[in-house]
Amino acid sequence: MATRQMEESWERTKRQIRTIWGDVLSDQELQKARGDLHAMVALIREKTGESREEILQKMEAIL
Repeated sequence: MATRQMEESWERTKRQIRTIWGDVLSDQELQKARGDLHAMVALIREKTGESREEILQKMEAIL
């Protein structure tokens, strides 16, 4: 369900990701993970070192 919501409201989601994590992710990286919550979490985790649980909690709040 979260993956579908993420796809449907991509621009809003992208802005919120940038608000939370800044510019650690390039537009190209964001586009690659677009619509795939698990890929987005993995990418953010790789770039920031945050735990999967922390990232999921933040992602669920914006979705």
